[in-house]
Amino acid sequence: MNIKNQLSSVNLVIKPLALAIACALSTQAFAEEEQTVKEEGKAKAAIERISVTAQKRISTLQETPIAITAFDSDAIENLGIQDISNVNNIAPNTQVVVPIGSAFNVGVNIRGLGTNEPSLGVDPKVGIYVDGVYLARNSGAIFSIIDLERMEVLRGPQGTLWGKNTTGGAINMVTKRPSDEFEFKQKFTVGSDGLFNSTTSIDTGEFNNFTAKFTYMTGEEDGWAKNTFEGAKEKNLGAKETDAMRFVLRYTGDDFSVDYSYDKTDGSSVSIPVQVSNVRPHFTDPTVPTLHMGTGTFYGGNVFAMMAANEFEGGRQESWELNQHGREHVKISGHNLTAEWDFAEHHSFKSISSTRKYSSDLTDGVNLSGGAYFGAELDATFQPTGNFAPIPAFSYTNQKSQKQSSQEFQFLGELMDGQLEYVAGYYYFTEEGKEINPWSINIFTGQGANLLFADPLPWGVFYEVDNTAQALFAQVDYHVTDALNVVMGLRHTKDEKSIVNLAEPDAMLRNNLSAEKEWSKTVGSLVVNYVVDEDLTVYGKVTQGYAAGTFNSGSVERFSYLNPANGGEANYEGTLTPADPEDTTAYEIGAKAMLLDDRIMLNTAIFYNDNTNLQVTVIDGGNVRHSLNSGKSKTIGVEFDAKFAATEDLMFTASYGYRDTEYTDDTFSDLNIFTASLAMSWTMAEFEFGHLSLHADYSMNDEFQFSLIDPNMVADSYNLLNARVTLSEIQVGDKSNLKVSIFGRNITDEEYQLHGASLGFFDTRSYGAPSSYGVDVVFNF
Repeated sequence: MNIKNQLSSVNLVIKPLALAIACALSTQAFAEEEQTVKEEGKAKAAIERISVTAQKRISTLQETPIAITAFDSDAIENLGIQDISNVNNIAPNTQVVVPIGSAFNVGVNIRGLGTNEPSLGVDPKVGIYVDGVYLARNSGAIFSIIDLERMEVLRGPQGTLWGKNTTGGAINMVTKRPSDEFEFKQKFTVGSDGLFNSTTSIDTGEFNNFTAKFTYMTGEEDGWAKNTFEGAKEKNLGAKETDAMRFVLRYTGDDFSVDYSYDKTDGSSVSIPVQVSNVRPHFTDPTVPTLHMGTGTFYGGNVFAMMAANEFEGGRQESWELNQHGREHVKISGHNLTAEWDFAEHHSFKSISSTRKYSSDLTDGVNLSGGAYFGAELDATFQPTGNFAPIPAFSYTNQKSQKQSSQEFQFLGELMDGQLEYVAGYYYFTEEGKEINPWSINIFTGQGANLLFADPLPWGVFYEVDNTAQALFAQVDYHVTDALNVVMGLRHTKDEKSIVNLAEPDAMLRNNLSAEKEWSKTVGSLVVNYVVDEDLTVYGKVTQGYAAGTFNSGSVERFSYLNPANGGEANYEGTLTPADPEDTTAYEIGAKAMLLDDRIMLNTAIFYNDNTNLQVTVIDGGNVRHSLNSGKSKTIGVEFDAKFAATEDLMFTASYGYRDTEYTDDTFSDLNIFTASLAMSWTMAEFEFGHLSLHADYSMNDEFQFSLIDPNMVADSYNLLNARVTLSEIQVGDKSNLKVSIFGRNITDEEYQLHGASLGFFDTRSYGAPSSYGVDVVFNF
């Protein structure tokens, strides 16, 4: 969409403002009704008030002036949350997808800000944190976070306390601490498509102020699609194997505590391949042969014509014939040392030290052409030689490695007899990364032959990155009165980034080419929070978000190689010219209410984002990947989070999010979209031998535009239904119990698209999993 005139911009502010005022007034009316119910003593059920750490200190969800959706351990189990990808569309305006090519990469979008880009050179726009440690890349962000206690989805810029690359928001994951008592837990899961998981957890209990916890998980599944190609190395598409462990050691003194944790994930997967669609008709002349640029061999037949004949129009494709589509092997590990010291009354110091490593090996390749294509080899006179060989149309291999280190110091406390609360600190981050990503790619010329670039003359990206960031931050919360508090924050960040294009693996580059640049930015936040009474809070806020500039590792003009004037080199100038930093200023008003004697929770927020130079990664017609700045844009939206304890045994949860983004530059566009979810948790019966409960959740997902420069790349809307029936508290001896659950996912077998891309010559789509079922058995001692 385009911003036509000033009146349109004014409406973008006035309409959400009016709606927010209406929400605040309506919650006040409910609060008055609640008081009557309290006095009559009718309410028997209540919603537990969840504690969160969104402001670097423990506070309840309802008193924290941030739009947050929090999932406690019960919700995590009921929703089947095992990693970050499972929260797609169950929080308002939050989309989480797994991009093509890897089951361990993730793309997160909150309030229209985010990226699916797996490049090590492109920063995410939603910060992902595990126990206070920032995960710098989308690559490798899906790993087995076993012992997850709580997940918080923070919507809107979090630049003051959480740092850069949080223009969209942040996802904060908190793991379980060791128990003071000895505990043993064993969980088995079996299900559709060969699903099997085993998780073993042991708490040692307390000994001389030390507690420890060890958890090991192993699992596998066959995947829901098949490769029917006779010589395929991997037949099960979507197959995944994972071995993960986590060790935690905790020391607790009188005023000092230390937590050390180590996690490790070894995994492998075969990605679901993309379905080819919309092969451009003017590339499909069947008489055009193919010239292999690396070997000089001609092949008869036009690959694009073959792909057009192979387009799948039947919705979700569950059978492929692929001659190059293999397994990715991933290793992820991390150390976290967190120390907390109460050095004075009402004052504490916290240190979070961390190192993490990630590596990926995808040498078996990923097929992007939707099939296996063959052509007869031709001699110099274009006559068949008798050899019938595969033509690698569009595929790639990949090897990545990344390691990061971070150190954060925090000072937290109270002054003026608690009237002023403060958080201040210093943050340091450094990382190194390397990616070798050769492509086999066909280029249609229409001038006698297609051009096939493949080994030993690959297209692709071959680079190293080195990034450093430092930040000073502070936030104060001043209680003007018992009802009114004002929160002010500042953060100054300095970024240093460099990129090196590597000549050794790149046949179109003779010597390494490098560039580096520095950026710095100070962002702030101002929040006014008013407590109407103990059950109703309203707030207004202005916050800023920032993401540093980014180098364009894929912006290589490889057609320049064909120009004799360039001496056999491609043009790498685009990789050395970074995109500018991304900035957003967000205005938000909201209300948080607990009504009817804590039987109803209703949280609402209205937001308006003023964005500058949002970074967008696109592929143009020449298959050159660019990170572009999209200029000015504005986003408005509304969000609702609600819970209703109908009875002591029946709980409903609902969410709704809507957003509308408009760009000044005609090059970019986006759809107005909404997401909504509804869930029910019902304890149906309590027997002598156990408790029977039902959980069901239903999500509604609007149309979604995959590419901001291609309005034709749109996924249809879809709805998903999941359910879980559990028999719990089954006594096994005096000190142990058993829990058995039967679950179903996508019960209605909805066919829905998760990811799409335009590769210039054709489009690709990938689909979500069909219906699946399984059984969980959990033994606790």
